[in-house]
Amino acid sequence: MLESKAKQNIVIKSVPTDAASPEQQNETLSPQVLDAYRELAKRYAIDDFELAVQAIGGPGENSYGSVLKVRLTPTSAPTKSAALQTLHTILKIAPTSPARRAHMRVKDMYTREVFMYANVFSEFAALHAPHAEAVARAPFSAAPQMLYATLKNDAEFIIFEDLTAVAFAINSRTNLPTYDLVVCAFRALAQLHAMSFVLQARQPTRFAALVAQMDDNLFTADMEEVSVEFGKKYVRRTRHLLEADLKLSGEDTPQMREVLLALHKIEDNFQGICMNAVNGAEYGPYSVICHGDFWNNNILYKFDSSNKQRNTAIKAKLIDFQISRYSPPILDLVHYLYACTEKPLRDAHFNEFMQIYYDTLAQFIREYELDPAILYPEAIFRQQLRQFGVYGYCMSAFAVPFFVSNASELPDLDKVSEAIQELSSSSSSSSSDCSDTDEANDDGRGVQSAVAQQRQKSNHHKTMSTKSQSAAELVDELDILTERTLPIFKRRMIGNILDLQKYDMLEAILKY
Repeated sequence: MLESKAKQNIVIKSVPTDAASPEQQNETLSPQVLDAYRELAKRYAIDDFELAVQAIGGPGENSYGSVLKVRLTPTSAPTKSAALQTLHTILKIAPTSPARRAHMRVKDMYTREVFMYANVFSEFAALHAPHAEAVARAPFSAAPQMLYATLKNDAEFIIFEDLTAVAFAINSRTNLPTYDLVVCAFRALAQLHAMSFVLQARQPTRFAALVAQMDDNLFTADMEEVSVEFGKKYVRRTRHLLEADLKLSGEDTPQMREVLLALHKIEDNFQGICMNAVNGAEYGPYSVICHGDFWNNNILYKFDSSNKQRNTAIKAKLIDFQISRYSPPILDLVHYLYACTEKPLRDAHFNEFMQIYYDTLAQFIREYELDPAILYPEAIFRQQLRQFGVYGYCMSAFAVPFFVSNASELPDLDKVSEAIQELSSSSSSSSSDCSDTDEANDDGRGVQSAVAQQRQKSNHHKTMSTKSQSAAELVDELDILTERTLPIFKRRMIGNILDLQKYDMLEAILKY
């Protein structure tokens, strides 16, 4: 262990771990972070203390910065008898690479997460269930506490309580969720969504003010072309793989033709499908404040250790609210199911999972003496499931290539962001070079004006076409599937599209 002295009363110890990259191992705590821990120490009447720092999550695990475990332990006698002995925290630090910060909208992501804790969750906590048994439980308990945060430009960081210190654990992204994990995850998600419905019913003005500040952080009109092309590429890859299988098997049925047509339409309308789905205002009052990034690594589980044959998950908590949005609740469910689980588990339990989620949500709503049949009728829930299942498929196109890859198979995010920034700069220059000057020289006659507008429109389309082509070429260069991962990708993505058909989720996309 390395030891160093920071100002007068802090000893910093670096705890090595095999999971972290060399960059993470050498992560140093800035003066601002050390000041934050001094403030936390004061809250618990601690004077001198020691910080044990350990990087968690290897390369490719944490897209939005470094994540460290930081354990604060007093090294002098406490000033109060009730002073805390050890404070276990998780420190999330924003990346500093300018290209990565721009590409990944880092400032927006950290701002959204702080907003969720400081504004949304505080409103949830102020709601009180009238039933005695509900009062005994915290109004909202599905997330860890935020202990400290700063949004200073280029130096954002957030400190949370460390749930692993109270026996919660993550399910590695390479491990497929089992039945018990899905059930616990959906129950925690149901609580998040239920509190949103309750707040909307109890405090409609306040709820409206909150969601008015929650423009989507991921799917936007100016979404980078590379991101769109990445999703489209893996939809297209799935279609080609399925076409090859059908050609070999000679299976040419109306059902398979429908599936292939759906894949074509998903590819052709990828960005529009996603932007339509995340438009919460369009689907109110049956939209909620969603998690937005609901997948395996953003859920922590507590297990029943009394079962000696197998640890069974009994409770879940949600983390990482950086892409939280106002949208139909179904988006979180289908994101998780199609990005994180495989067809055999869904074949056995899909309808059961849906019923567990809805029944849990309804139970939470009733605890506040409200009627789930009014706030979110089950018929609307089922309708949304059919309508937005395709969103889950789009998210799986983004996610599955990463989820099936080992850390060593993933690209360096800083280098990727720099390549994207270079592409964007090149496209902007091309756009400027193609600008039409006829309109500026127009003398007001209608024909000349129309010609100028048509030329400008034509140049715009040429620029967009060139930009899309360049983005597609970059995505092809960054193809992360390997001989090992391609069969896994194929199995999961074909299973996903077949389930869209099985659960009547194709009709919405076939209308495009």
